Amino acid sequence: MATSRHKITEELHSGSCVFVPYASDSSPEDVVPGMFLSPEEICWHDPTGCLDQIKEINPQCSLTEVTHCPLKKTLSNIYPGLRDFFIDGCGVHETPPLSSYLQILLQLSTVTLPSQAANAVFQVFLKWSDGLKSGLLSPEDIIYLKEHLMKLNCAVLPTEYDKWISLHPSFGLVCWSDNLKLWKQFKHFDKIEFLYFGKLSEDEKQILQTKVSVLMQTIGIPALSDVVTREAIYDGLVDSSFKASLVGWALPYAQRYFCSVHPDKYVKLKQSGFDLLNRLQVVVVEKLYYRNVIKSCGDSCASKKRIECSCLLQDNVLYTTQESDSHALFMELSRLLFDGTPDLHLANFLHMITTMAESGSTEEQTEFFILNSQKIPKLSNEESVWSLPSIPSQTKNDDSLQTSFDSTKSKKKAGNNSNWPPVDWKTAPGFSYARLNGFKTQATAAQPSGSPRKDDSEGTVMETDNVPISIEDDWTVEDDYAAASKALVLSANLENQSGNACNSTYSDQSGHAPNHTVSTMHVDFDPVDLDLVSDGPELGASNFSSRDHLRFGNPNAAQAMQTGRIGESVAFKYIIGKFGGTAVKWVNEDFETGLPYDIIVGEENSREYIEVKATKSRTKDWFNISTREWQFAVEKGESYSIAHVLLGKNNVARVSVFKNPVKLCSLGKLQLVVMMPRQQKEFSVVS
Repeated sequence: MATSRHKITEELHSGSCVFVPYASDSSPEDVVPGMFLSPEEICWHDPTGCLDQIKEINPQCSLTEVTHCPLKKTLSNIYPGLRDFFIDGCGVHETPPLSSYLQILLQLSTVTLPSQAANAVFQVFLKWSDGLKSGLLSPEDIIYLKEHLMKLNCAVLPTEYDKWISLHPSFGLVCWSDNLKLWKQFKHFDKIEFLYFGKLSEDEKQILQTKVSVLMQTIGIPALSDVVTREAIYDGLVDSSFKASLVGWALPYAQRYFCSVHPDKYVKLKQSGFDLLNRLQVVVVEKLYYRNVIKSCGDSCASKKRIECSCLLQDNVLYTTQESDSHALFMELSRLLFDGTPDLHLANFLHMITTMAESGSTEEQTEFFILNSQKIPKLSNEESVWSLPSIPSQTKNDDSLQTSFDSTKSKKKAGNNSNWPPVDWKTAPGFSYARLNGFKTQATAAQPSGSPRKDDSEGTVMETDNVPISIEDDWTVEDDYAAASKALVLSANLENQSGNACNSTYSDQSGHAPNHTVSTMHVDFDPVDLDLVSDGPELGASNFSSRDHLRFGNPNAAQAMQTGRIGESVAFKYIIGKFGGTAVKWVNEDFETGLPYDIIVGEENSREYIEVKATKSRTKDWFNISTREWQFAVEKGESYSIAHVLLGKNNVARVSVFKNPVKLCSLGKLQLVVMMPRQQKEFSVVS
């Protein structure tokens, strides 16, 4: 019995033994015309819908044009209920083989318009993407696809202008749009063809960005942003010595970060002899703009739109203006190490180190922060430290800015640059007194450990111990409802100017805001609802602290960062106790992200965002909030909260939470304050 079954199976596999009617709408009792096909010529069903679309548009072609398509029919609608028999017994493919879809698309392109078949083509690309990831699409299959798509007569790619094209050079540059703004600038150029996949759902758009994009890159279809470069346009060359010194000072820190976080990339760069750094130039200009160009399409393929900017890396030249801030400069510098893509984390890291230097932190304080907070180890003694040994004193032309880098000779100590950072930032070119919000920087001499320093305002004493409290300590958290009813909010970019936890970095992502917690360790997670408090005179403006001046004194940047880190850790562990580890995420747990929030609570569709502000001073009834944080407080509304953490003695912390601070300010429950520099020049107002 088993032998005969085996023989029957062999017979079914070897010949054209499956009857397929020309029309599939007949009943089983009807006598209908058709033909016998082999298992290799049919499949059970096509999940992309291509074969069904071919049959609907041109029913006759599916069986009569045998030579144009190896798969001519699906059986699921002809023999429902016989799936196991055909697949297991007859050897019929459940779905078309991945390599056969190219011929299916060719047949589809002969019977329908690109706009009608666009989504079916997307489904085929998705099948290929899954095959590429799983290994079902072999390297030989990839070569087959690339070779055939390069042929002029293999026009199976739909475009936005409703025509079928291939990757043949005669069609020009073929790409897909991953950037709406760039697409608007280049959509009318004759030498560029944009693929069209129909009207995609939000999920399909995400799949296009994450999965299908990998396939298209593999077969030679780039994203628009990958082929667009920025061309610098500038007016007037000025002295570049200060900016070049800043870059040269930051390079050793960038090297430490790059070597630690991206060791594979670092090894590759080292094998090249650090050629990119060897050719790096710093050019400072009066006005800087750029336009987008696609070099592969010739000189004529350039956007007419000119965009003003403060920094721009083009090839080996880092253009910048005197007014550019350090974070923008470091974002552009990071492109040099990441194939033209800015790296926010590296820029944030360098910006924090720069902020500490601006605030007068000692080298020991900075090193402590790098090793213990950022977890960036020192370079090995065998590594040659990156540097820009040749710093131009005055810009005459581009050639005079050429710097040199010898990876075999440079042994310069990290951060040890004679021109940067200057001791007194009030006199530093490009970093004016106003840039520091009017606050004089701290001297570079270290403060004796354990000695308190008096603030200039209201006799407040700010602790400035150089040895910070470990964030691993256990803290007892108490409610602070009273503080939640009378706090001041400073709306200004004054990060790290006091012992509160303000982000000292920027973000290129959309910002968020905090969730909301005020309770003890063993009670429910309930916010302080100021709407339930009486609106009587005691909560009016007179209840807020009355003062003529609100000053920061001389801030200790390292201590401020450590205080913020401890505050975030206390808030994070406390919230985990209420919601569990799976529902709470501390975004800065491993490294400073630069996001305008510190903790996320909940899932994607119902998230709450918590910004933590921490202090060690019991008399300090205000905290900084950056303009970016405030903007997203406005955007998120009830989903944004600020958790104020008071770090007291004996590891006792008190928490106040302000849910929707924008609303609280509008109701008079919180107050916004705009700080001005101490030294003000007289000016006149023209009405």
